[in-house]
Amino acid sequence: MHFALRIAAFLALSLSLTTATQAHEYYLLPESFTPSSNGDFAVSHKLGQNFKGNEMPFISSWNIRSEVWEKGLQRDARGLDGDRPALRVASNGSGLMAVIHQSNVDFLTFQEWEKFVSYVTKEGMEHALAASERGDKPKVKLKEAYARYAKTLIAPDGSTEGKDLPTGLKIEFMALEHPLKLAESEPMPVQVLYDGKPLAGVKIKVFIGIGNDFTHQIRSDAEGKALIPAEGPGPYLLNAIHMTEPQGEAALQKEAHWESFWASLTYQRAR
Repeated sequence: MHFALRIAAFLALSLSLTTATQAHEYYLLPESFTPSSNGDFAVSHKLGQNFKGNEMPFISSWNIRSEVWEKGLQRDARGLDGDRPALRVASNGSGLMAVIHQSNVDFLTFQEWEKFVSYVTKEGMEHALAASERGDKPKVKLKEAYARYAKTLIAPDGSTEGKDLPTGLKIEFMALEHPLKLAESEPMPVQVLYDGKPLAGVKIKVFIGIGNDFTHQIRSDAEGKALIPAEGPGPYLLNAIHMTEPQGEAALQKEAHWESFWASLTYQRAR
């Protein structure tokens, strides 16, 4: 298929997945969470439900930030438009590394109040309903601005050195322990950061194993922290959404009624 047609097809697929229901996770999935440090490896961009997303291509206009972080140092990780998997990256050394993605801002209009109610209730953002009930927001043609912020943790050669560090994403998960160092029954402690500060009370959906629906819903505590239950090696996908009044330039220019920020994290345990 001609390159331009392939891009158009993926754009149509992304639009259909997004408009069918807003609650589709966008996440990064490496071909291995413990690849060899000799050579590069693929990192896929995935969009879908039940930890079984569709393979998305690398599109420059979607990738505001696409980076690798190792030992606190950042470098760009850019694919070519249309690449599937989206990225190929390599390790510059031993220890835990993170690959991150920040999407552009996109928009969705809810034509029906019932669909908006279903969405925000499912994702634990009921505060958005009160504003419409008070008359501060409309109940029809509600416009939401949203962006995706994804991270995956990779340990080349299975190294247990290093730790996850903040990357400055608007919203992000921080793993507070190296996933390969966890004991068999030890939960993974994580923290959700928003603008670099702990985000309390956000609902975290936990997916364990490719192709499975979420198995846990956990609220972050006053310090933005949560314990993710241990249920084998995984892999694990965490997803959280924070909805606020419009604040970004794009959201304000398009007169969105709400702005949401989607965080995801993927990792694998040793046991």
